[in-house]
Amino acid sequence: MLSEALATRDLERVKPDMAAAGHRINEAASHVRSARTLAKDDVTLAMSACHDAIRKAIAAHMSANGLRARSGDGAHRIINNYARHQLENVITAADLDDADSIRRDRILAEYGDFASAKLSAVDVRTAADTAERIVTAIAKTLAAQAKPPHRN
Repeated sequence: MLSEALATRDLERVKPDMAAAGHRINEAASHVRSARTLAKDDVTLAMSACHDAIRKAIAAHMSANGLRARSGDGAHRIINNYARHQLENVITAADLDDADSIRRDRILAEYGDFASAKLSAVDVRTAADTAERIVTAIAKTLAAQAKPPHRN
């Protein structure tokens, strides 16, 4: 999948940047906290925050590994596909499926008619739980990746 995404230019190689990855992970965690705070009063913004948390966490992993998704139409789908193929040993299949549902709910939240009538605080809390698991899993993976090898 990675070689295909590079060949089609859905992904491009960049210089690995662990500092940028750390910054994105911190932003992702902040978005999850914000989503939980907003869940009752602004479900559409809260759902977007959950989606952004997941997207930024995956982008953090990409950045740490010298990859970037192309911008424009389909970029968020490309990022989710990267996670499905490159992080399948880090994120559960159920959470990856939920991440794709959250991406679709974010589209509804931002572009759908009467989205606030279709999404509830319960939906946001469920999405925030998924986002938190994904952000935490990627953060742990990046922390392990950043550790220097142990020398005897």
